[in-house]
This record gives sequence, C-alpha cells and structure tokens, in this order.
Amino acid sequence: MAKITTKATFKDFNPDQPQLLPQNLEELIGQDHLVRVIRRVVDQMDLSEIINKYPGGGSSAYHPQMMIKVLLYAYSLKIYTGRKIALVMRQDIGFMWLAAFNTPDFRTINEFRSGELKQSIEELFKSMLVFLVENKYVKFETYFVDGTPIAADANKHKMVWKKNAVRYKEAVEKKCEELFKEIDVLNEQEDQEYKNHDLEQTGSGTLPITPEKITQQITELNSIIEKTVDNKKKQRRAGSLKKQLEKHQEKIKTYENQLAITGERSGYSKTDTDAVAMHMKNEETLPAYNAIIGTEDQFVVNFSIHQNGSDNAGFKEHMEQLQKHTDKKPEVINGDAGFGSEQNYEIIEEMKTGNFLKYNNFHQEQTVKHKNDRFHKDHFAYDPSTDSYQCPNNRKLTYRRKTQITNQRTGYVSTIKEYRCESCAGCPFAAACKKPKEKDRLIKINEKWERYKKQAYDNLTSEKGILLRKRRGVDVESVFGDLKMNQGFRRFHVRGKEKVKAEFGILVMSHNLRKIHLQDLQKAS
Repeated sequence: MAKITTKATFKDFNPDQPQLLPQNLEELIGQDHLVRVIRRVVDQMDLSEIINKYPGGGSSAYHPQMMIKVLLYAYSLKIYTGRKIALVMRQDIGFMWLAAFNTPDFRTINEFRSGELKQSIEELFKSMLVFLVENKYVKFETYFVDGTPIAADANKHKMVWKKNAVRYKEAVEKKCEELFKEIDVLNEQEDQEYKNHDLEQTGSGTLPITPEKITQQITELNSIIEKTVDNKKKQRRAGSLKKQLEKHQEKIKTYENQLAITGERSGYSKTDTDAVAMHMKNEETLPAYNAIIGTEDQFVVNFSIHQNGSDNAGFKEHMEQLQKHTDKKPEVINGDAGFGSEQNYEIIEEMKTGNFLKYNNFHQEQTVKHKNDRFHKDHFAYDPSTDSYQCPNNRKLTYRRKTQITNQRTGYVSTIKEYRCESCAGCPFAAACKKPKEKDRLIKINEKWERYKKQAYDNLTSEKGILLRKRRGVDVESVFGDLKMNQGFRRFHVRGKEKVKAEFGILVMSHNLRKIHLQDLQKAS
C-alpha cells in the first residue's frame, strides 16, 4: 500500500504585501500591559507646574507628558541611556504607543532628563505620591527607611583627596618660605634699609603663605630685576626665583580650589565633583552617592540623595524631603541601627510619630554578657532626689560637671553630665569597674539620649516592634535588591547631584509603576 504524504502548509507571509490602512497599535497592546498602567498614572498626575516652566516662543518642544512616559517605561525595562531609549522608540510598539510615534533623538532625551526633569522632579514625584494615596496603594501607616551607596558616573582613578590637597599645599608653602628668605638676601644685598622693611613685610615663617603674598614677592623681584641690569648674575637669580614663585602660586591656587570644592567631604572625583568616595557593599571604595528611600508595602514614598555615606547624617534632610512631598505623617518609622541617634530621635519626637529606629548597640544590650555586666553604667542605680548614681558596691557617684559635644558630621550638640565616685579606695571591685588610669570611677550620662533609647528599646521589643523588624528586611531592603539586582541599576548615568537626584526619582517612580502593574494583575486573576 502506497504511503500517503501531505504537503506542509504555512501561514501567509509576504513582507512586501502593501496595506491599505496602517495597523492600529491599540489592537497590539494587551489590556494588562505595563504601558497602559504608565499612561493611566501619568495622565492623572498634575504636570501643570512642569509645563508652565517652558518659556514659550521659538520652535515647538516635545510634550513633557510624553517624555516622562517614555523615560518611566524605559527605566522599567532597564534601558537607561539616551541612545538606547531613542533606538527603542523607533522599534518597540510599546514606546510608539506611549509616544504617539514621536521620535526625539538621544540629545533631546538627555537634555530633558538633565534639564527640565532636573528642575521638576520634586513636583513629579509629589504628583505620583498623591496618586498612590488617593488610590489607596499607600496609607502612611508604616514608614521603612534605609540607604545604600550607588556608584557615580565618575572615574575612580581621578579622585582628589582633601588630606592630600592639605599636605601638598603645605609642602608648596614651605618651598615658598625658603624662596622668600632668598629674596630677603637679595634685598639685603641691594639696600640694608629696604631689607628691614622687606623682612617686616614678608615676615618669613610668621604669616600664612597666600597667592596674594606671593604676588607681593613677585613685585619685589620685578623691582630687583629692573635695578640690577649691570649685575647679570643677580638678575638671573631674581628671574629664576620669580619663575619658581609663579609656578608655586598656581599650585597653591589649585589646592585652594580643590579644598573649596571638597568642603566638609573627604574628597571628590574630578569627573563628577559632587560625588564622594564611599565604601561599597563589595568592599571597594568608589565615587558614589548615598541614596535613602522610605517605603510602605514596597512602594517608594520618599527618596533623597546625599553626599555623605552615613545614613544617620542624612536622615534629617530625608525627612525634610518627605514634608515637601506630602502633609501626611507616618504613624511609625522603622530603620536599622544606621539611623538611631539623638538628633534623629528628636526629629521623630517633633513629628509625633512612633519611634522604631534601632540604635547602634541595640542587639548588644540584649545579650547575656551585657545583662550580667554589673559594672556597666546602665546597671548603676540612679537617685533623682540627690542626682547621683550608686555602683554595685553601694558607693555614690555624684554629679561633677556638664559638657557639650558637637557631632562632626551633623553639627548637632549633645549635653553630657559627668558623675564621679566619691572614692574607689579599698573597693574590691575597682579593677573590674574603673579604667586602670582612673583614680575614681567616672560615668558620662546623656539624659536625653538615654530617654530616647529606652523609648526605642521598649517599642522595638514590643510585639509590634518585633513584627516591624521582620518586615523591614522584606519591605525596604527588597526594593534596593530589586533596583540593583533585577533592574541592574548599580551606577548612575548622569553627573552632578541634582541630575543624579532626577535620575533616581525616575528610577523609583518606575519601580512604583511596576508595583502597581503587579498588584493590578493579582486583582484581575
């Protein structure tokens, strides 16, 4: 019997087949597609302040609403550079649908991100926050805060360090002092009377070396060069000193400029002078920015960019940023030990919100070792009637004086009270209780800090506090994990703090949109 074979059939495929009407993109975009969420959210956001910043006149500009939609979608898809965004706008139907076939080039995209968006990121994020609150995605019941360093778009091999600038400047100034002495000798040879005046003017070794002071010496050398036309050897020496001083003068100006740019920071990168050297998670030191976010149910409800690797130092500015975005206050604020400080607890108290920030030795205080340490000041009994403490051997520590300590990073001033034992002589516990060089045991008490610490400890060890401590890792830390690992955002693509802030704002807003999209899909299923 013959084998019957059937000829394979294929669906119609004719790339050259003309179409009478162009295909409607609306039919190609699924109803549950992310771009529909982006369009719905951005269309409900108030962009009037952004639009009103356009001056008008001249050639027409691309609509900011379209540009914002495109950037949010691009960052959602892990597309961060202007060239790549411009490319996909000509290839991807999602971008075509959002942009209504507008095709700005990469320069226009970059200029919008670093220009109009840089000036308007506050209003834009505030509008998104209004949308999240009105649609009940966030309720401001809990506020989880955390920070992470993100590498800057800067060359790590072109760092300027403050300590080096100071050291090099001092070395050049010392060389200038030596040259000043030689100038004094030349002046002495020229005129004994002028020497006395010149020494008083230069004051070698007594006055700080400044570019202005060097200019005075160069003027003196010019005078010597003019007066010694008949003494070529002396004239050549004066000319050599002048060249050296001019060279040193430029170096001092360079170092002074570096110190002015550095300010209170330890250093900066030449390719992004706003970036700061920070210790990254992989133990590498890179020019970076510290990004702090506040989250609720993994929605980012606040963000801020800092030039300080300390989360503690950035908390005040971060909360001020929240107050710009919304008049709502979270019921409780939870953060790790990097945020627990007297100043930050004071901020929370003024906000009248729940204090669930850890302090640096929170876990240590719960150990058996600490609880059994009889000689730790935490276990000394306090008598408010006499304002004194009592040690384990029932000896009294009386109040001696009050001092103030200023935090180097924040400028916050703390008040410390000192209490000293009336006498540790003959005490069998003296060796275990006091420092070897101390005559009598001294303890330092910050009453305000101790009160805040007790409040935080009680809150954190309560049933609610234990639950919040468990949730923090899932809530705020998972957001950073998503941004860095899933989205691959480990480095900024723009330079300068304000531009970095705008880019990070787009990044966290794109995260919120993806979160809305997921929640909508879950509700629909």
